[in-house]
Amino acid sequence: MSSEETSELDLVVGSMITVRPDEDRPAYDEEYESVSAVQDQLREEGVDVDLISQPGTEVWEGALENMGALYQLSRLATRIEHEQDIDDVIEDGPVIYDDLDRGVTDVWDDLVTSRYQHLINLQGINSYYMPADFEAPIWLAFEDENGEEDNAFFGSSVRLQSELAELAPLLIKAGVASNSQAYLCLEMLRVAAAKSLEFGLPIIVW
Repeated sequence: MSSEETSELDLVVGSMITVRPDEDRPAYDEEYESVSAVQDQLREEGVDVDLISQPGTEVWEGALENMGALYQLSRLATRIEHEQDIDDVIEDGPVIYDDLDRGVTDVWDDLVTSRYQHLINLQGINSYYMPADFEAPIWLAFEDENGEEDNAFFGSSVRLQSELAELAPLLIKAGVASNSQAYLCLEMLRVAAAKSLEFGLPIIVW
């Protein structure tokens, strides 16, 4: 009896406009309008990126089966950055407890800065990495399908790639196994960032 694999987070490197005008003109027009608005908002924040010239393009997709792996990776990053012990993080494994790690939540809440901020601030859906270089992550407000206010996270693929390249050997040196879920999550994000920069397309997390 086979069971269908499930994922808690899906990633795509591709256009935020999912259809070409010759495929579905009304859908394209609707998406073009919303993505153009995002592009304008990002430019107001100093991020000049082209989000409309490759509609309907998708070059890579990946999936994270366990969100705990991403959370554990973020915990490891904060501990290593501050030269703190990571034994308890490794022992806990890729799980998310109700009592969240202060080192991670302080970065989420913008109480402290981190040299791994583009990684650590990835918390789930409504997240995007732009194929552009900018120092700090950006949050843009939007209205969800229920008419309620929410925020979308925008990170830099350039900075994400740099952070992961620095972090990877430090994890191994600290004793994190290369086949652990947290390290495999890092490797998946490294591939996504590389594809984003190669093709000039955002990473879309949903």
